[in-house]
Amino acid sequence: MKTGDEHSLRLMRVAVVLAGVLPLLFLAVAAWTTYGDSIAAAEASLDELALNAERHALRIMDHNEVVMQQMVDLLKDDDDARVQAREQELSDLARAILVRLPHLNALSVWNAEGRLLVSTLPFRRGPASEPGRMLALDPMTGEAQLRSTRSRASATGHAPGSVELTVASSYFSDFYRQLTEGKSRSSAAIVTQDGFIVASWPPALGAVTLPEGSELLRAMKGASPHGILTGHVFVREDGRYAAFRRVGRHPLFVAVAQHSAALLAEWRRQMLLLSAIVLPVTLALVLVSWLALLRTRSEMQARRRLEEETQQRLGAEEALRHAQKLDALGQLAGGLAHDFNNLLTVVANSAELLRPPGAPSSVRPELATIVRAVKTGSRLTRRLLTFSRRQAPSPEVLYPQAALEDVREILQTTAGRGITIELQVDAETPAIEVDRTELEMALINLVANARDALGHQGTLEIRARRGEPVERPERHPQGYAVISVSDHGPGMSAEVRDRAREAFFTTKPAGHGTGLGLSQVHSFCAHAGGGAEIRSELGAGTTVSMFLPASAKVSPLTRGATTVAEGRQGRLLH
Repeated sequence: MKTGDEHSLRLMRVAVVLAGVLPLLFLAVAAWTTYGDSIAAAEASLDELALNAERHALRIMDHNEVVMQQMVDLLKDDDDARVQAREQELSDLARAILVRLPHLNALSVWNAEGRLLVSTLPFRRGPASEPGRMLALDPMTGEAQLRSTRSRASATGHAPGSVELTVASSYFSDFYRQLTEGKSRSSAAIVTQDGFIVASWPPALGAVTLPEGSELLRAMKGASPHGILTGHVFVREDGRYAAFRRVGRHPLFVAVAQHSAALLAEWRRQMLLLSAIVLPVTLALVLVSWLALLRTRSEMQARRRLEEETQQRLGAEEALRHAQKLDALGQLAGGLAHDFNNLLTVVANSAELLRPPGAPSSVRPELATIVRAVKTGSRLTRRLLTFSRRQAPSPEVLYPQAALEDVREILQTTAGRGITIELQVDAETPAIEVDRTELEMALINLVANARDALGHQGTLEIRARRGEPVERPERHPQGYAVISVSDHGPGMSAEVRDRAREAFFTTKPAGHGTGLGLSQVHSFCAHAGGGAEIRSELGAGTTVSMFLPASAKVSPLTRGATTVAEGRQGRLLH
């Protein structure tokens, strides 16, 4: 795949990811922002409710202070006997106050020993409530009551008793019911600093207290006794959020709470609505982007296949032109070879007729020169006929272990004295079925080319092994024997390497090469059912490998023994 196509596909993939991520990121940012706004609005709403509850409680406490001060002023320094003598007067006055202030439940006067002297209740109660406690219980109903007391002071500094007021919890509950009306799952309460719940809505059964580990209770206990304290305690106790205020300087607090589910209900509704819009749009964007990516990828693959088919067609056309060129050259070379061979035959016969009967050709130097020229011309015509495939090959089963050793001397002669030939033949190299002469000619051509590349000085490596071709996709069932010739010369450029197999193509100076060497090698390998591969780089040398199919006429089980037998054979005549 081209770099431009990869870049385009990468951008398309990024677009698909962004199509899914950006809307979701927007949704997350919107949810986080609106969540903070909802919490802030809830804080403000709860604080406003707590402020109203605090004002209501403070107004009651202020009224209680005024009433108790009036009673203290009315009692003056009267002792217990004097107070009891005025009981009817004081009771009537207290009842009149209760009528004027309906939040008051009872008004009582106690002596210093805690004995009830005057009360608006129609019965006498037991001892006075524990001093300092603001919570009292109705002896008949058990209902919690808010208790306020004021000590009486005499001129001598002795406290002859106290005045007590109580407010029924139902009065606070009714107000808190109205205060939280319309607020789903909301509650309000008035609580002492010790955590005793005086009144609440929804109402609590009996006098209950805040849990000991409650963060709201810890905040109340730590509140300063001076000034007005306002706070927002956000805890996950029962899933509620709460706001509380201190009632003036009294050890009394009002608290308003709302369940988080109700408090965030509007936020959730907005998020559901926004999600119902964003998620389908996101899905649509991702789907469209994904389809665009698939279509782009399909188009690129189609274009790539078209380019590959075009290249294959161009390659096939080039191969066809090359084959046609080789065929024309082969026909030309074959015709010339036959004609030249006929001329050589005439020359050879004439030289034979000129030689005296029974005398060797060396008797006359001229005849020896003619005979050598005829032999050289015969080898040339044989090469031309082999190239043109006009001469039928004579294949035979050869074992590279023995065949290469047999031709080693000829190859060393071709290479010259300045070049050392290193021959390596693996024991697992399979037998091949080729024309011995053509194999020798191919090796001679490769050694000659390597010699010229090395400048007649250096090392030349010839190696035989089992292997598989790289350039040929098809495979031979018996495998291949690979015979490679390597040099460490200057190597070939890519352009020269691509044209090296062309007939009559050569980089050598005129008169130093015909350009048929590598063409003969390729022709020999192709005729044997294999192929030749060239690996070369400038400055790194050249390796030409001949891939020849292994012979199916020799069993792999007997191939080793046969190779040894072949290695022991010798030649008597050459």
